Amino acid sequence: MKYRLYVTGTNGYYNLGTYTKDETIFCLDWLILEQKTKEKILGIECNEEDNVEFPVFLYMGHIADYANFKRYLNNQDEVRVTKQFRKRR
Repeated sequence: MKYRLYVTGTNGYYNLGTYTKDETIFCLDWLILEQKTKEKILGIECNEEDNVEFPVFLYMGHIADYANFKRYLNNQDEVRVTKQFRKRR
């Protein structure tokens, strides 16, 4: 599973890139915990196998939201959000 991150900018959201679970945690740790960013951050779960993308994280300045998302990423037993939805073909 990969995760695409967006950060708010002057003209809407700016794409930071698509990352693996570990890279996503590293990037968000740096942005939220070290840089203490004030911008909104949007995380999209990209399930390439089923061709599904779904928003799973929205950071609006609350560290608790990031802690919940980090727990979601680290929990291997939990069914991923994109596994619950499928695009119509």
